[in-house]
Amino acid sequence: MENFGKFMTIVIVMITAPLINGFVFIKLWHWFVVPTFGLGELRLIEAIGLVALISFINAKKTNKQETDFWVGLIESIAYMVLLACFTLFFGWIISLFM
Repeated sequence: MENFGKFMTIVIVMITAPLINGFVFIKLWHWFVVPTFGLGELRLIEAIGLVALISFINAKKTNKQETDFWVGLIESIAYMVLLACFTLFFGWIISLFM
């Protein structure tokens, strides 16, 4: 039963992470790229694809220490959510000066 819980958690994270990152990318695109370069708006699926491409290009191998599955997962989720929140917040602050 524990393996099923791990599997479902991973599936949920794999669905929500691209949605969160795509949303942040759309907002940043709207705030900076559209007014600066006059390019069109992005749809969510396009933003998710661009984020995946950028992540693939910038991928780095990390040496992870052996930790408990749940501890590592919670750390990863917290990092992703906090990074998205800080990026949106600071992007919004910068967009106020444009």
